[in-house]
Amino acid sequence: MAEKKQPEKRKKGAQSLEQQLEDTRERMDEAQDRLEMSDLPEEEQRRIRAKNKHREEMIAGLESELEDGYNQEP
Repeated sequence: MAEKKQPEKRKKGAQSLEQQLEDTRERMDEAQDRLEMSDLPEEEQRRIRAKNKHREEMIAGLESELEDGYNQEP
């Protein structure tokens, strides 16, 4: 019985990671648009760039996790 639940857990886990990826990409795009369309103080620009760098790292990690774990058969 536990074996039948594993594929469902794997599927839900992959869906969750995919949603996190989508949300993170959206926030990153919105921040980049804000940088390009606004006359922000330099400190705010640095803060946004730092957050986007962190988001890039997070995206790479989530993509790797999806490729390594959730797309493989048990």
